Amino acid sequence: MILVRTPYKKEMLEVQGRFYARRGYAYAVQDCRGRFGSPGVWEPFINEPKDGYDTIEWLAAQPWSSGKVGMIGGSYVGWVQWWAASLRPPHLVTIIPNVAPPDPFYNIPYEHGVFFIFGAIWWADILESNATADISGVTIRNIGEKKYMQLLRPLPVIDLDKAVLGKENPYWRKWIQHPVNDDYWDQANFLDRLKDVNIPVFHQSGWFDGDGIGSKLNYLRMKESGHPNQKLVLGPWGHTDTAMRRIGEHDFGPQAILDLQRDYLRWFDYWLKGIDNGIMKEPLVAIFTMGSNKWLHGDVYPLPETRFEKWYLASGGNANTTKGDGRLTTALPPANAPVDRYVYDPGDPTPNPDFQESTAEQDKQVREAEDKKKESEAFHNKVTDARRDILVYVSEPFKEPFTFAGPVSAVLYASSSARDTDWFVSLFDVDQDGKLFGLVAGRLRARFRRSTQNPELLKKGRVYEYQLDLWQTGITLPTGHRLRVEVASATFPMFSRNLNTGGHNETETNYVSANQTIYHSLRYPSYLLLPVIPK
Repeated sequence: MILVRTPYKKEMLEVQGRFYARRGYAYAVQDCRGRFGSPGVWEPFINEPKDGYDTIEWLAAQPWSSGKVGMIGGSYVGWVQWWAASLRPPHLVTIIPNVAPPDPFYNIPYEHGVFFIFGAIWWADILESNATADISGVTIRNIGEKKYMQLLRPLPVIDLDKAVLGKENPYWRKWIQHPVNDDYWDQANFLDRLKDVNIPVFHQSGWFDGDGIGSKLNYLRMKESGHPNQKLVLGPWGHTDTAMRRIGEHDFGPQAILDLQRDYLRWFDYWLKGIDNGIMKEPLVAIFTMGSNKWLHGDVYPLPETRFEKWYLASGGNANTTKGDGRLTTALPPANAPVDRYVYDPGDPTPNPDFQESTAEQDKQVREAEDKKKESEAFHNKVTDARRDILVYVSEPFKEPFTFAGPVSAVLYASSSARDTDWFVSLFDVDQDGKLFGLVAGRLRARFRRSTQNPELLKKGRVYEYQLDLWQTGITLPTGHRLRVEVASATFPMFSRNLNTGGHNETETNYVSANQTIYHSLRYPSYLLLPVIPK
């Protein structure tokens, strides 16, 4: 018995249903509460644990069911599997959560406390317009073509639903009314409940998956709980359950392609039908290294041979912009290292260098994909060349290939003049021609540096340690390439601005500028932590 629960219209999954039905499975697909064919009121997250439990147990009791239920699906359709599993339905045998997020406060609608304004409003627009039921793709395209740089600029943020969706949206407003990981979100939190969820899981995601932090946190929590039979596949893909060989202009070769659909079937055949097809004799973990274009295998993640290496931020006190003196090095910093400073002004928020919206005139002029790519590269450089509220740290060129694959993180030692602020860290590969290839990024709202449940405001000028989760990646940098780190306090319009007041950033309109200081001395060694794979 295979169950799929979706908010995106159950009829859209007929092809997958026929695939499994032809292979000897009963396949049930259900619209989530309040969506399409299901009655009730739609509210994301909240009803899924109990609804999933009830559906699993009802299906298991049917005369045509073996009593063994598995689940599969991607994104929200992967999320619902974790919510159901967290209540431990007796007849749920295994799940295959593709590209599934973690607890909502760590990805969407909040990421470590920072409101994911673009992702949240875009997703609400998809839901409210029923875009996934439009097989022409026109509705989704129209949503993607909206001018978010202008639409998302007005304050307060809570009223942006009227500007983007044309009406007040109840769950958008409820998300904003709960800016702390409180009892409301606890209804949808499952990570802390996984210690008792001892089932085999096939985790699958990509290095460029916008929900990729989910595969990382969900897998690690299951591993820490001692649950066996945790399979993990991480490839050079985006938000998809299907293997791909290209991201933008980067082609990782035919070896990047795995027959994932076949592997999902083999997983179900083993756990639901008891067919010994050899899948459990294979390594449980497979991760892809871009550049060298090879798969690395093991039975745990991070791989056993991983050596975590610190790369320290350094400068002469002027790391602002790409024209500054910021460096990235493995050498311990000196005791008297100077600091880097910048001013973050919410009235002129630091733009996301990779978020560019063309004007009508540019749309007429730019026709070819290659020209658009070059324009995007030029825009990133234009932003980082000019904005003094972006710090840039670059390594020396590598003298031999350098491979790292696995979880990435960063530690910042910083102070602020504000009662609260945000920190953003991004990592890039830089080739010999200076072209950037974005690898990972992370962000953290300062008040949540210790806990997402119990925020603590800052004391002016005090140095705090901030630990940022930079998700995960796998790459071999060729000789001559360099690493580049960018540090800022906003990436607008992807994430909502911190108004620096210590108040409610999404319901208030007053803001103050923050004087930010980044430390990288022997006492306060800010660094990037890379999962290095030895030669």
